[in-house]
Amino acid sequence: MTLSRGLLSGFFGPLRTPDRFRARLALGVAALWAPGAFVLVDHPWVAQAGWLLWCVACGVWLVRAASASPPAEPLPVPADHKADRKADHKADDTAELLHELPMPACICSLPDGGMRVLNAALATMANEAADALLGRSIVEFCQSAEDRSRVVEVLAQGRGTDDVELPLRRRDGSVRWVSAATRPVSHQGQPALLVICHDITGHKQAERSLAASEERFRVLLGALSEAVVLYDAQARVLTSNRSAESCAWLDAAHAGLPGGGDEFTLCDEQGRSLARDMHPVIRSLADGLPARDVVIGAESASGQMRWLTVNTQPLFHAGSKRPYAVVASYSDLTARIRAERALRASEQRYALALRGMNEGLAEWITGSDRMYVSPRLSQIMGYDAGGRRMRVREFVAGIHPHDRKAWSAMVASHLKGRSDHFQQELRMRHADGAYRWFLLRGVAQRDASGRSSRVVGTVADITLRKRLEEVDVAERELLSLIAAAMPLSEVMSRFARLVSGLLNEDSICAVLTLTPGTAAVVDVVGANLPPALADWLRRAPAGADHDGRLLETLAGRRPLLCEDVQASPDLEGCRALFAAEGVRALWALPLAAQDGAVLGGLIILHPQAWRPGRADENVIERLVDIAQLALERARAERQVRELNESLERRVAERTTLLEQANSELEAFSYSVSHDLRSPLRAINGFAHLLAEHAGAVLDDEGRDMLERIQRGASRMGLLIDDILHFSRVSRVDMAHSEINLDTLAANVVADLAEQYPAASVELSPLGHASGDQSMLRQVFVNLIGNSLKFSSRSPQPRVEVFVENRRGIAAICVRDNGVGFDPAYADRLFGVFQRMHGAEEFPGTGVGLAIVKRIVERHGGVIGVEAAPGRGATFRFTLAGFRPFDQADAVPAGEKAKPGAVSRTGT
Repeated sequence: MTLSRGLLSGFFGPLRTPDRFRARLALGVAALWAPGAFVLVDHPWVAQAGWLLWCVACGVWLVRAASASPPAEPLPVPADHKADRKADHKADDTAELLHELPMPACICSLPDGGMRVLNAALATMANEAADALLGRSIVEFCQSAEDRSRVVEVLAQGRGTDDVELPLRRRDGSVRWVSAATRPVSHQGQPALLVICHDITGHKQAERSLAASEERFRVLLGALSEAVVLYDAQARVLTSNRSAESCAWLDAAHAGLPGGGDEFTLCDEQGRSLARDMHPVIRSLADGLPARDVVIGAESASGQMRWLTVNTQPLFHAGSKRPYAVVASYSDLTARIRAERALRASEQRYALALRGMNEGLAEWITGSDRMYVSPRLSQIMGYDAGGRRMRVREFVAGIHPHDRKAWSAMVASHLKGRSDHFQQELRMRHADGAYRWFLLRGVAQRDASGRSSRVVGTVADITLRKRLEEVDVAERELLSLIAAAMPLSEVMSRFARLVSGLLNEDSICAVLTLTPGTAAVVDVVGANLPPALADWLRRAPAGADHDGRLLETLAGRRPLLCEDVQASPDLEGCRALFAAEGVRALWALPLAAQDGAVLGGLIILHPQAWRPGRADENVIERLVDIAQLALERARAERQVRELNESLERRVAERTTLLEQANSELEAFSYSVSHDLRSPLRAINGFAHLLAEHAGAVLDDEGRDMLERIQRGASRMGLLIDDILHFSRVSRVDMAHSEINLDTLAANVVADLAEQYPAASVELSPLGHASGDQSMLRQVFVNLIGNSLKFSSRSPQPRVEVFVENRRGIAAICVRDNGVGFDPAYADRLFGVFQRMHGAEEFPGTGVGLAIVKRIVERHGGVIGVEAAPGRGATFRFTLAGFRPFDQADAVPAGEKAKPGAVSRTGT
């Protein structure tokens, strides 16, 4: 109570003065409330109001306590000592009050600031003894000149101050921060200054730590690549870091927030549209929960997508359940998501490519004893479809022994860096125990030093491809044997060996060659065919199989398949033979020609119960087609040989008949040339004698008859000569030589010019030909002679000989301006004895053009004519060895072609 009265007396003075009481009461409450309010500045207003009420309540309690204690009665003193005693009493009360205060306090003299009275709290704060501090000026404890000048100024003015913050240095060198309040007082009758301090060193340290933390936080936020934004309770932007201010995609991040642009549409990670209230910032403000690594997308009006990852942290006031702000950080994931999706798409394409190529994946970490096998590879190898890990030695043990050494050498070479990648075809054991062909390809991943760290490869089943390659090789081999005209037995034997190798090494194949129509076995060849089975197949027509089912089925162009002979009724009589030879299955296929005739059969025997698969059927069908071709060709060759033999017999017979005909023709020619000429000579001679002896006594009619007899005999002689000439043209041998047609035609014209001196013959350059010179001369004689004869009655007879090219074929033409003829009879003109004009009008026998046609045809050419009555005729003929003037070598005019030395018989 004494301390309470002292405090009230020291701070508020006499309590009986109402105005001073209220002012000092308010000042004291404010002095108590200010430090707490400073500490609670960041707390809610509820805490601050509670602290204010507590301070007011404490002040009211102190006032009531002071009012309840009656003032001490003063001792009576003389009047002249009242003032001094009053002052001394007041000073003693102040000194007593200092010692009672828990806060550091002292009384300093003015204006030097020397400490006259101090309490223990101040000595403790200064870390020195109280006696050592008496008389020392408070200015000595100031750290900087600025602080010393401030304290000196306060001491000089002697005025009261509040909340002066100063750093004070102690003797040990440490610094303590204090908040000082001063009041002018009188001590021992002299003016002094009451100094009350509050140690705020912890508060200052907290402030410095807070400032440093804020600075570090600002530096940290500024150094972050993520955009950090502070939003208020309405999701409006309050502040942001430098990254957020500098990024160009912040508008996309604010899609759906108040003030955000409408040009962006919000969507989730799967691209589905999101409502605006689903933005992570709005959701954190609504539910008060932080969001971690939420991926959102913002699509612009142009279709461009921006992908962002968002993290939010709501901020709360003390005791509040609803956030007053939220901090959000954004990271641009567009490039990463695009890369991830591209990578995912690439991996999917790679997986689909492997799946489309029917390949599996294997991975081996170099040096380890296990390797990874993908699900597809497990499935290819015949195991379950799940991925698994298997031992390396197990993988190597599955390689065929013949391929294992080459595989190990290739992998070792690749691991040493001697190749960029490895690839090998080898046989590996399938889950069913059989070996199949696989293609292994891969590459080793190497570190910076070049050593391999892992090997990744693909495995593909190429059994079908290898089998097809073997079939192609077998087909080419069989076709080459057929093309080389090898014997049929050798071709069929090779065919049987190829079928046995393609199906199974344990299978037995035999090929039967049958007689078409009779189903009789001609020959039996095979691969690994036991003699007993070969004899059984040869005796099959005789009933060796008891029921003839085998040949009967083949003859009907039907296959026969017995998966187990011992259980099949088709070959019941052969079970003992098959059991003795170790045969359980039989597959027979007919070998037929295109016309349906069965030429043979393929017999496939197997030691186990067996049924061919679709792949086996395809392989055998391809080889059976070639075998049928070989059989059909052999049959055709046999038929050709038989036909040739028959043809040779017929040719011999026809040759004999032709020789007889030629002999008869020779005899006829001899008869014509001798037997017919003798009567004609007699008739002509007697007619001449009769004209000489009896010509005078004959009248005109008799002489005319006699002249007709002479002309008929002469014409008959010419006719006989032409017939003999025509027959010789067909039978005489041709003497081939190089002929200059220009020289030949010029000689013919010169010989005929004497008979037709009025005619004009124009010869154009013709060229050269290869043929019989005498025969070709006869052609020009007959054609030019006919043209001169039939144009002799024209006013200006003219004959042209030239070369004409039609459709790339050069022809020799003879044209005249004679009487011509009806073109309807042009085909008959080249027959024997065919004439368009009577003998009285134009002489001739009608054999000359037939001779021309026969000569031209023997020279490989054709002849034709174009004519019209009164407009002349044009004969065109070609020769096989004709070379026109522009293609033939020039030969000087008048030079006769020399006949060649080589002659041959023509037809």
